[in-house]
Amino acid sequence: MDKYYIKICDSTNDTAKFFIDSGVKIPFVVISEEQTKGRGQQGRKWISQKGGLYSSFVLEKIDSKKALTVGAVASYRTLVKFLPVKVRFPNDLLVGRKKIAGVLVEQTSGATIIGIGINVNQQEFPEVIKEVATSLFLETGLLYSLQEIADILINEIERLQNLDYERVFQEYYKLVSLRGRCFLHFKDGREVVCEIKDIDKDLNLSTTAGNFNFGEVVWIEWVQ
Repeated sequence: MDKYYIKICDSTNDTAKFFIDSGVKIPFVVISEEQTKGRGQQGRKWISQKGGLYSSFVLEKIDSKKALTVGAVASYRTLVKFLPVKVRFPNDLLVGRKKIAGVLVEQTSGATIIGIGINVNQQEFPEVIKEVATSLFLETGLLYSLQEIADILINEIERLQNLDYERVFQEYYKLVSLRGRCFLHFKDGREVVCEIKDIDKDLNLSTTAGNFNFGEVVWIEWVQ
């Protein structure tokens, strides 16, 4: 996998799309230390300060559910080498109740982009997120090599992308946490408050409010 390192960019996913349109050979990864227009699920702003590791992996077209689970498992396998973390369904990595990493999957006509943001060396966060965000530094008091973490993450992505989805899902299912109440926000505008009891390999939900197709859910808002 070819690697492209950028000090600062608007968004690694947007940079990856530009590279795709420019004919860069797939697969490749774009890595940056800072984003000025980073985003998460549903276009929400991802505050991407210097000190984090922001990456976008461009792969030959794969299903979105495989991409999401590959990104989540790879992030977990990377972070767990440094501290205990958990995967909160479907795409967040937490330390306790605070978010330390997230995954954003986007599809283009000829490729799949797995965007992964990991909070590494940030020593503080803006007031708006400081109660819900954390970093490796804030949890351990240590500074880390972004290159080392990037290398681990790349190795994990390369390992997982070559597995069939059944095996990736099995890894994901063992790690993912479904505990707690949440709001399910649907494409048709509905909102349902429930607890998720289980998921199947298509990420469809069995909840206290009934069964739902994951493809109809646009956002899961967990109640802290």
